[in-house]
Amino acid sequence: MAELHVNTQSAQSGAGPEEKGGARQVSEYCKDLLTRGREELSLEELRAERYFLQRQRNVEERLKSLTEMKELLSHELEEKKKLLLLRTSQQQVLHEASSQTSDSCRPAVSSFQIYDESQSTAARPAGNFDLLYDVSLQPDDTGLSLKIQFPRPDCPGGTTGDLKTLVDPHPSSSPHEPGSYTTNNLSPIHETTVEAGTWNLLEDQRQDKNQNQDQSQDQKQQEEIEPGPAGGGVDPCDPEVRQRLLDVCDVTSSPGFHCESRSLPPVSSFLQLGGDVYHIYSRVLDEEMFSIYKGATYDDNVLVKVDRCRIPWDFHQFCRLKKNSSVNSLPLISCFLFLDGCITVYTCPPDHMFTELTECEDSAVRKSLLLLQLVLELHSCRLLHAALRPSILFATYRGLNLERVFPVDWSSSVDVQQDVTSVQQLSSAHSYITVGLLEPTSPPQLADLVGVAETVHLLLTNSRMVLVKDDDGWTVEQFSQDESCNMFPGTWKTWRRFFRSLLNASGRCSMSVLSDVAEQLSVLLK
Repeated sequence: MAELHVNTQSAQSGAGPEEKGGARQVSEYCKDLLTRGREELSLEELRAERYFLQRQRNVEERLKSLTEMKELLSHELEEKKKLLLLRTSQQQVLHEASSQTSDSCRPAVSSFQIYDESQSTAARPAGNFDLLYDVSLQPDDTGLSLKIQFPRPDCPGGTTGDLKTLVDPHPSSSPHEPGSYTTNNLSPIHETTVEAGTWNLLEDQRQDKNQNQDQSQDQKQQEEIEPGPAGGGVDPCDPEVRQRLLDVCDVTSSPGFHCESRSLPPVSSFLQLGGDVYHIYSRVLDEEMFSIYKGATYDDNVLVKVDRCRIPWDFHQFCRLKKNSSVNSLPLISCFLFLDGCITVYTCPPDHMFTELTECEDSAVRKSLLLLQLVLELHSCRLLHAALRPSILFATYRGLNLERVFPVDWSSSVDVQQDVTSVQQLSSAHSYITVGLLEPTSPPQLADLVGVAETVHLLLTNSRMVLVKDDDGWTVEQFSQDESCNMFPGTWKTWRRFFRSLLNASGRCSMSVLSDVAEQLSVLLK
């Protein structure tokens, strides 16, 4: 106790050493820290203060790192943008030059002359090159100066004009004065060359015209044999048709829609959109026209879809579904429109998590019921997905509860109000028509019922659906026998009715069929 008393006295008097009884006593604490000013601090408070100071420094360092990264990315994007503009300008100039020269009377290749304008006049090739094609390439600090002179098509052998173009996004302020040249008499060799070139050009044009007429006639006959959507009607998935619909709906004024005056950014380990940084974990799906990625922000999980098409169709369709849905567990959605595509971001609702439908640990019955609920909501607001498959279906979890199923790709979806009256208007349903499962004039909603059957079959058996037809209609091979299957004891008959109902729904309302099969499956959860 005496020793404890000595330490206390030492702590009160300061942090210095003391001599007592020949022993050197050193205080383990600093009086200035414990009694800072008029406020006494405990050891726990000092530790908490040091912890929060260190945490604050870590946050500041991270923000500084993100700011530097943002500046670096902005600089790189500006450089890429300048390079893209330069390349586009060059291609456009060359295309215009090519299209204009192709309309004129072409001389033979041997009469084509190219010279460097930096050379003197005496150093240029001799001959009547100024009468035919005259191309000069003049490099400078800003780009490539291209000047082409050619005979006017209406005056062969007469005065030549010139085509002058600067391949550079920043043209020089000092224009070049076009010159005019007077025709001299051609040598017999050049005369023959020009006449041969003109004759060959006219002959080529005649053959091209005949060939185009033959192709048009063949195409017309093919269209009569194989009519397009609705017997030659408009394809509801055509980009121009969709764009006109979006213009009427004014999708750009919707919340969450952003316009970017740049090209699609590259997707690496992170993606910067609208001032936010998205960390990309993995690529879920890679198709010809789009890719889907898993990612996260500082607080939420996200799914990112990058479209190579500059039509925000997914954003429009998902907003319609969310507007007509009575359940609030659908993700938040935002869209970023770029010059050559768009990016759609699905953000997880608060306290939820994303997972792929095929990776859900819940029962097949529960997943099937949520899929039926999704299609019911779609058809109730006159939407068709038309391409349901497990690879584009995701689910939201809240704790251990599976709450929603939703698609992240809407490329094949249509609005029934766009005069879509039969499945033959849906390109995704052509395989069903070919095998005879659906008639060309069947209602378009039946394509979604077959999509549900295919998806549920894969969830149940981990294999693709094989169709068979018997006296009772269409069914799937694995559920076609009368006896029970060992894989589904107690539930085999229910699944058998499930597939028969979806695959033989012609003549019935799709929502009625979906409600009936959902009621049959819900019994398995009791």
